[in-house]
Amino acid sequence: MSDYLLDTNILRYWYDTGCPQHANVLGRAQGVRRPDPLTGYVPRLFISVVTLGEIEYGHRVAPKPDARKQSEYTRFVREQCPETLEITTHVARQYGELKAWLFNTFSDRMKRAKAKRAQELVEPTTAKELGADENDIWIAAHAMTLNLVLVTHDSRGNFGRLQHQFAPELYVEDWAR
Repeated sequence: MSDYLLDTNILRYWYDTGCPQHANVLGRAQGVRRPDPLTGYVPRLFISVVTLGEIEYGHRVAPKPDARKQSEYTRFVREQCPETLEITTHVARQYGELKAWLFNTFSDRMKRAKAKRAQELVEPTTAKELGADENDIWIAAHAMTLNLVLVTHDSRGNFGRLQHQFAPELYVEDWAR
């Protein structure tokens, strides 16, 4: 049986009843929480501390913040995904491996030159240059390190690229489809 790591967009679709993807995500979330008929195991739903940071950021930059709605959403996330995954040294190693692969595969040839490697510490290659959001790399590293299924609606974007080109051990599901 698999446990699941939910990313920001899936949580929002699950919470927001006005989202077109809400019914699909709600159905999948309810479905995975059923006990396995043979073992009785009930899969767990996790959230990364990185995702919590994305949520907090979103609350703080909202054009018209609504403290009540933000509080309700935060409570929903805490109730549905009570187990938060912290960054560990194992996750950091996996992150480094993933980001190095992106750098070596997608960065400008001049940046990859050995003479430029030290400069990478001073002027790091941007997420735009690598074609992957920094937080997505951390979330993927979390899922891979703990052998979790990553639930995202970005299965064809950043996570899909990581899964198909580098990390077949990154299991990705899109509950919004």
